[in-house]
Amino acid sequence: MPAGVATCATFVCKGGMFDAVSEREWVVSDPKKEQYVGNEDPAHQQELAQKYLYQQAEYGILSAISIGEINSDGALFTKCFPSPVLKSLLLTRQVVKRVRALFFVKPSKTFGSFFSQDDQAMLRDLNIFGISIFFVDEAAGIMYQFMLKVGQSSGMFVPLERRLEYLTATSLGVYGSNLVAGNFEAELHFVLANMLQLRKTCTHPLLNPAKPVALVTGGGPGAMEVGNRVAKSLGILSCGMFVDFGSLSNKPGATINEQKKNPYVEAFMTYRPDKLVERQSDFNLDLPIFLTGGIGTDFEYALEEVRRKVGCVAINPLILFGTEEHWGKKIGGRYKENLQSGTIKGSEWISNVPWIVRNGKEAYAVLSRFFGGTLPIGPGHPTNERGYMVVTEDFMKECVIPDTKED
Repeated sequence: MPAGVATCATFVCKGGMFDAVSEREWVVSDPKKEQYVGNEDPAHQQELAQKYLYQQAEYGILSAISIGEINSDGALFTKCFPSPVLKSLLLTRQVVKRVRALFFVKPSKTFGSFFSQDDQAMLRDLNIFGISIFFVDEAAGIMYQFMLKVGQSSGMFVPLERRLEYLTATSLGVYGSNLVAGNFEAELHFVLANMLQLRKTCTHPLLNPAKPVALVTGGGPGAMEVGNRVAKSLGILSCGMFVDFGSLSNKPGATINEQKKNPYVEAFMTYRPDKLVERQSDFNLDLPIFLTGGIGTDFEYALEEVRRKVGCVAINPLILFGTEEHWGKKIGGRYKENLQSGTIKGSEWISNVPWIVRNGKEAYAVLSRFFGGTLPIGPGHPTNERGYMVVTEDFMKECVIPDTKED
């Protein structure tokens, strides 16, 4: 690949040919995007879009494939993930027939490591048409493939050796502050290690010998780093949903702390900051775990709660590590106000979904009863006026708690 160029592309028809590709066989370009005109002048906007399309390094190659001048199957190699302006050309019948794989080393010419929402839409479309997409991390010496689970609209880049694991895994998640790690690491380790042991004999659809486990966080420091570190130490696929918060650090009034990616993430997706809400919906967690957090964690909790309330996801428990005093102030007051005002009539059962746990043993007790089908959760089970559940001595007596923190 030519050094020091903005973008470049080449098409290789045979696997052994790649090492023999010379610099002159790469198409080099430096596309310049024009100011969006849009509805003010549609004809001019079309001209600008076509001008930008023609500047793309991949344009000549894809055009040649689409008209039959290139009639062999092969792989498209590019420096940057192709611009969405190429989408209509990439998805033509001849191109999707001939391009079997796409390899790139940089997600975005303009935004570096971070994909736009349009980029992610094109990742999904290419995947649907059977084009394998690979990101080559030259610095780390790792190749990732974009993987999309059946029934989901978002995917991740996953190390090649863990692709099947990702596709079939039950997704746990850890939400929490990027500023405060807390003292939860040993407790979280206890929960996850003993879940792996329970998995060997459990028959629940989310936990059984044929079902791997993955753990997802926002990929940043603090509580997120704790989650990813524990997962990686146990051999659980450790995933991160990175956001380009750093690009907001100079915005007037912005208070941005979460800029550093933690080093324990193995599979990932990246987002630009204007798609923070969309990113949150892409977590697709089966079992969320909440540690101490701030405004971001409050938002994540509210979204997980409302997804259960409206039926977007199964009514699985929300595990809240900490004290009743802390979480009671966080969620209890809101629930009580909604209850008294009648705004959650018919959904009072949401009060038995969040479970406050003080330690790993209590968290394991809740999860083991959930996997055993005896956790009182959802419609048809008792509600309460607190807005949350607490683990009592009687509850613990009904559970078999391992004595060790790991096998």
